[in-house]
Amino acid sequence: MKHGVSPSPARGAIKVAFCENGAGYGGAIISLEAMLAHLATRREQPFAPLLYTSLDTEPYRRLARFGHWRHMAPRPLVERAALARRGVPFASHIDNLANVLPYALRYYRAFRADGARLVYLNNDATTNFAAAIGARLARLPTVLHARGFHSVTRVDRMVLSWVDHCMPVSNAVRESLLKVGIAPKKCTVVAEGLDLAQFAPRAPLPALRAELGLNPDDPVITLVGGLIDWKGQDVLLAAAPLITARYPRARFLLVGDAYGRDNLFAQALAQKAASAELAGRVMLLGGRRDIPDLLAISSVVVHASTLPEPFGRTFLEGMAAGRPVIAAAEGGPLDVIEHEHDGLLVAPRDPQLLANAILRLLDNPESAASMARAGAATAQHYSIRNHTDAVSAILQRLIREPQQAPH
Repeated sequence: MKHGVSPSPARGAIKVAFCENGAGYGGAIISLEAMLAHLATRREQPFAPLLYTSLDTEPYRRLARFGHWRHMAPRPLVERAALARRGVPFASHIDNLANVLPYALRYYRAFRADGARLVYLNNDATTNFAAAIGARLARLPTVLHARGFHSVTRVDRMVLSWVDHCMPVSNAVRESLLKVGIAPKKCTVVAEGLDLAQFAPRAPLPALRAELGLNPDDPVITLVGGLIDWKGQDVLLAAAPLITARYPRARFLLVGDAYGRDNLFAQALAQKAASAELAGRVMLLGGRRDIPDLLAISSVVVHASTLPEPFGRTFLEGMAAGRPVIAAAEGGPLDVIEHEHDGLLVAPRDPQLLANAILRLLDNPESAASMARAGAATAQHYSIRNHTDAVSAILQRLIREPQQAPH
């Protein structure tokens, strides 16, 4: 177990255990980091963050600058999949006893040792199963910032029955929680927030265009997102030949790293990008720290997820940066975008419809610019300050309210 160097908390600050157990670097950890950064700037700091992460790569270690950090790596003693392959009866019960319960006890001991007074679960119920059990054993109020959809499974039902409040990031996520059985009074939508100073409209950098080998008048279509098989990069590449037929100089930027179990999807994208019809037109840029500058050189910002997005902060980043945005018409984007006013909503998983929407923006630069200005205005409602204020109000209320003892 690794520990971070703890900043000195303000006197009387409430120790909150922030638990992040996602599969890799994505919107959930980006959003958590942004919120913690804003909390740290407050003159009166009501919370002293305790950070617990299942991964210890650089993005997770960065959280140590906000509070006491522990690397809570799972240590499976048995492989559930192997038990299932061998037909071992009660494999799920064995997995819970041998893997989940010891992990939960480690969380319980950490919460007690660090003096946590409230537990904040980041992402979804299943990934935070052990942390939720630890919080329940420690008799701590618990909040779930639901950044993913939930299913009617035993684990989801169990964890959601324990939490004192849920903060879904969109109405689509809220609906999934209600279907699992969360009471509406325990569910408050808290949309994602952006650092609007970071993602404000800015002048394109000629040096960045030169670095990428782009001419000043090359149309640039950008999709930001991890290289996983539902983020829609494959849909954009399928649409690309329809766009280059009219705009031969069009270039496509895919920004993001592969993460998760394997990189087979990333390899397939690379092969498609190297095909004869797309060679030299597609750039896989990997993870970048200059996203605002990449957005600034973009003619169109695309969100093309093939599964409903819980929120989808990348389309909001494009709006805040003052660029014309196209997003899949399901999930989180439906809460934010008014079709044909501050962005375009297109039916997902359809390369032809996506190509038509991109061509519409490229063909009508004045209309695209008007839409971009409206999008930037809409994005002002989604500041990290508003987001953090909403989260803080819920956490403080849970601290004040008496909690029922666990059964």
